[in-house]
Amino acid sequence: MHLPHRQPHPSSYFKYEIYPFVRPSDMGAPEPTHHPVVVVGAGPAGLVLAIQLASNGVACVLIESEAQVSGGSRALALTKRSMEIIEQSGVAQQFLQRALVWKDGYSFYKNRVVHHLDLPFSEDDKFAPMTNLPQCVMEKILVDRARELGVDMRFQTRLEAMEATADGVTLTLDTPEGDYRIHADWVVGCDGARSAVRRLQGLRFEGKSYESRFVIADFNIALEEPTGRRCYYEPPWLPGHTALMHKAPGGIWRLDYQVPDDVTDEQALDPKRIHGHIQAHLDYIGVDLPWTIEWTTLYKPNTLTLASYHHGRVLYCGDAAHLLPVFGVRGMNTGIQDSINLAWKLAAVVHHQAQASILDSYSSERVADARQICIEAGRSTRMMAPPTRGYRVLQQAVLSLSLNHAFTRGLLHWRTSHPIDYASSPLTWVDATESNFAAGPTPGAPARNVQLEPGKPDSAYLLDAFQPAFQVLVFGQNAALWQAAREDVLAARQQGLRVRLMAITVDGTPMADADAVLHDPLGHAQALWGTADGAVYVLRPDQHVCARWSASSGTRVKQVLDHVLSAAQATPAV
Repeated sequence: MHLPHRQPHPSSYFKYEIYPFVRPSDMGAPEPTHHPVVVVGAGPAGLVLAIQLASNGVACVLIESEAQVSGGSRALALTKRSMEIIEQSGVAQQFLQRALVWKDGYSFYKNRVVHHLDLPFSEDDKFAPMTNLPQCVMEKILVDRARELGVDMRFQTRLEAMEATADGVTLTLDTPEGDYRIHADWVVGCDGARSAVRRLQGLRFEGKSYESRFVIADFNIALEEPTGRRCYYEPPWLPGHTALMHKAPGGIWRLDYQVPDDVTDEQALDPKRIHGHIQAHLDYIGVDLPWTIEWTTLYKPNTLTLASYHHGRVLYCGDAAHLLPVFGVRGMNTGIQDSINLAWKLAAVVHHQAQASILDSYSSERVADARQICIEAGRSTRMMAPPTRGYRVLQQAVLSLSLNHAFTRGLLHWRTSHPIDYASSPLTWVDATESNFAAGPTPGAPARNVQLEPGKPDSAYLLDAFQPAFQVLVFGQNAALWQAAREDVLAARQQGLRVRLMAITVDGTPMADADAVLHDPLGHAQALWGTADGAVYVLRPDQHVCARWSASSGTRVKQVLDHVLSAAQATPAV
């Protein structure tokens, strides 16, 4: 009988809620009850996935072994791309009400700034490059949103066994009132680094697990400094190692520091040792203020991924699929991008609008992203925590030169997480008119946000008009382009597809059957999307471009949608 911890986690800034076990009707059924999708794990990846599935009309069961959201701040920083996904999930404003935003970071060596991380940010970006919000707060907001959308959430429910066949998966679930079984067409493992789903399938990660360990220590302090991440190479209290410090909401600061090899895990987590290190660091940076410990944990930076995220009727998402270093805020942000990629494809399969082979594109696209991140994050990890004497010599050389020479400072860049370009995906269509575009997001790239009336306080953004659906954007007022797109969109809707048709014009003239007409009075959106002479963009429901073409092309929206939903194995040649 599963009895999770039911005392609220201690916190100075967040009130934990215990979610009771509610006996489902499945427990009294003589045979396992059928469900289209079961998501295992209610962390950020699982919650965003469930929300996106619900937004695409798919009823899913979301099971979580714990009785409350995660303890501590854990994953803290959201990228701009993650916030765009959170906005599509309907809770961006709730996040921002509690969050801190930032764009700058600094690396220090011998009390000198040796690198300034200045993340790109323009008036066309609705969200800051980085948004800091403790994971527990994120999860509470996402839980409320999932419930609002009717997601069947089952807390205090642990996965015990799983039987997968070609037709579906039968799960045995343990609860405070005993166990029961349910059957799902599809199961998605979003249950984190120690995934029960992955263990039950006997799957193993590939990649590299680094020996370096880091302590994360959150502490309360009334320190009024700008939000942003600070990296300290070899502070006097931690010779030969690295520490990071950054600000969280609620009067919390985080110290994230490397553990020397001769210190055991138990010693590293000793409260007296942690207290001494925090005080030593505050002394080092000249801060003389009272403080108290909030939360601590220990982790190892890994660059690990499953070779595939699609195993029969079971799929993987977030940390269940990959383990990535926190340097460059990659772990949770990568999981959120997994979720929005998978949700629309799985919904299309459940609704019989796409072949199941489209799920292979989820795996190939997201595994490629994880592997690229492993390469980039591995470089960051080796610079932050050199694993060998050779890398240590290289780090010291770079740091020493960076004191007086700018040319080496770029090597200290944290290689911050960025959204992948699905240019090589089998779903991406490259039209013969591609060379006509001098600007704009290329096929496979995420949509570029645009402030439609720059400088106007209440100016709308392009992505404000997006919903969980295919987006067909027709730029300009070419009648033939509009009529062809309109005909195909109306026909697709007759087949049950969710497709939005939008016109982006300088004068905002109404267009027949448009879901939205976006007024672009300065031609700003047309310029940034490279469509001054008229063009069509087709965007996937995860906001990545799957095709674009100019007025001289014979391509039709129907061709592109058919190509995507059939999961074609070859991209049309230019």
